[in-house]
Amino acid sequence: MYRGKVKPGQEEAFATAWRGITRWMRTHVSGARGSLLVRSAEESLVFVGIARWASRAAWEASQARSPQDPELLAHVQAMRATAERSRPPAFHEEVSDLTLGGEGEEDRT
Repeated sequence: MYRGKVKPGQEEAFATAWRGITRWMRTHVSGARGSLLVRSAEESLVFVGIARWASRAAWEASQARSPQDPELLAHVQAMRATAERSRPPAFHEEVSDLTLGGEGEEDRT
């Protein structure tokens, strides 16, 4: 899970960079399963991203990797340029996903 505040006027650029990173990761990184990006209704500059991973090991491997690919690096740099501040990413285990695009209603315990 990622949480951060973007610079005023940079909301769309941040969201575009997030989508680019997610699409790249899904295509090139084993275990990447996509993401959900939401914006706070109370603080319009605060975004929370939930990236889905096949396992904690896959997520940890992705965190240890430096973005070498030019396409990925461009998205990462764009996202960093739009962010005012962010919290370190944290891993949370998925218990169940009941969204329409989710995996179904079964629990993941």
